[in-house]
Amino acid sequence: MGTVVLVILLFILPYAWFLWTTMNLKSSKAGKTEKFRWKISLAAFIAVVLVSAVLNYYFSNAYQLSFFQNGYESIAALILCAVFLVIVGIITVVVNIIFKDAPKSFHNPKVAWVVTVVLSATILFFTIWVYPLAEKASYIYKVKNALAMAQQQQAGEEITVLFMSSEKECMRTTSSNCHNQKYQNSFFIKNNLDQQKEVQVQIRALDSEQKELKVIESDVMTMGAGELKLVETEETYEKESIWKRSSFETEYRVSAYESLYRYREAE
Repeated sequence: MGTVVLVILLFILPYAWFLWTTMNLKSSKAGKTEKFRWKISLAAFIAVVLVSAVLNYYFSNAYQLSFFQNGYESIAALILCAVFLVIVGIITVVVNIIFKDAPKSFHNPKVAWVVTVVLSATILFFTIWVYPLAEKASYIYKVKNALAMAQQQQAGEEITVLFMSSEKECMRTTSSNCHNQKYQNSFFIKNNLDQQKEVQVQIRALDSEQKELKVIESDVMTMGAGELKLVETEETYEKESIWKRSSFETEYRVSAYESLYRYREAE
């Protein structure tokens, strides 16, 4: 999650700065200094978005990753945003009714609706654009590490199985919600042969005390000569974009593993 958090922070900082300067600009005491700061913050935010678009284009061409997340994930993001907008909208309407005669210095309906829309737009922006980009960067980091490890291990091996990560998908590992989540384990496999093969592996996942956590077989995967792929099993969620997928889940962190593989000519 380190790469994901880093990318999100790189967006949050200029975005928060832009929102802050925009609010200052709307105040009655805004002067030339506030306008200048707003322009700088806007330029910084636009620059980050443009750089992210270039990175997305590079990821699409160099690693064959789709520019946007798939339709299923986009719909989920839209539903999340809509639910938030409806809930906060209902609360705003109720508050407006209760405090309809209150002075604007205490409750301003226009400001309340602006804040609601801005928060909804922020959620949509981060779920559709920022978080997928962060996950792509994390996925590519894993792929590059897997390729480097494969180069070191592949001597004499027909098929190389690589363990890349065992982590929970949460920002704060100390939160109660994170404690309830399972570990997402990512394994990669590389075909070191010079022909296309159908490959299947069996992985025995072990904890730090070498106790068995799980034994699982992969799907039969068609792999080209020299191709590297994420190991996909019955637990891999195929509706997710490739950069979001993991091989399988465990209750505890995987620290070591044993593997067996078999292959045949591709049909």
